[in-house]
Amino acid sequence: MLERSAKLSAIPGLKHGFTDRHGGASTGRYASLNLGLKWGDDPEVVAENLRRVAEAGGYPPQTLRRVNQVHRGDVLRAVALTDLSEADGLWCTREDRVTVAVSTADCVPILIADVSGTVAAAVHSGWRSTVAGIAGAAVDSLGVDPATLVAAIGPCIELARFEVGPEVAAQFDAAFVDTTSYAKPHIDLVGVVRKQLRDAGVPAENIERVGACTHTHEDRYFSYRRDGAGTGQMMSFVGFA
Repeated sequence: MLERSAKLSAIPGLKHGFTDRHGGASTGRYASLNLGLKWGDDPEVVAENLRRVAEAGGYPPQTLRRVNQVHRGDVLRAVALTDLSEADGLWCTREDRVTVAVSTADCVPILIADVSGTVAAAVHSGWRSTVAGIAGAAVDSLGVDPATLVAAIGPCIELARFEVGPEVAAQFDAAFVDTTSYAKPHIDLVGVVRKQLRDAGVPAENIERVGACTHTHEDRYFSYRRDGAGTGQMMSFVGFA
């Protein structure tokens, strides 16, 4: 059900996790731990799945904060959200007593916290949000010395499966675009996000990769690229509730 970062697990009082697709109540194409309503799963079943994740994650379900994700570079404080808020990253402080989360089904989830356990952020870095520099924006939003931050990059699509058109590839540093091994360009989103975190001041040794390629491991993860609309969504959460 949950995959965790060793580095984030070492921070006192911090709750976090990256879900996989196991341990839920959903059936069919959503089997089994679907945590999104975007593509038509039964709301009551999704609510049960969220309850199970909260129980496994150690946070009260009512403290969970999510936001409408729009594939941009905005990062908002969770306690300031309204029903109309749109963002691809949320942050909180220990005093906020909330759990922030983002949904993914191939995009890159990033969980960030400082080693003292005073601030944390959850980030959805799809290719558009990555181009917008959302990883760096999340680091800046936390307002602490970035050298004190730990970041975990969760399950997402990897280079071998992330085929794009030339118009998308042109928006990335050529160092992270493979134009020779495949018929079309492929992008290393994990590599780009790592660099963005380092450029924002997070030490390389404080950046951890958790999980594997969502597209490759059908038995383990949901993947929009592999299965199309109507698949499930995973969730990545972090906080102090």
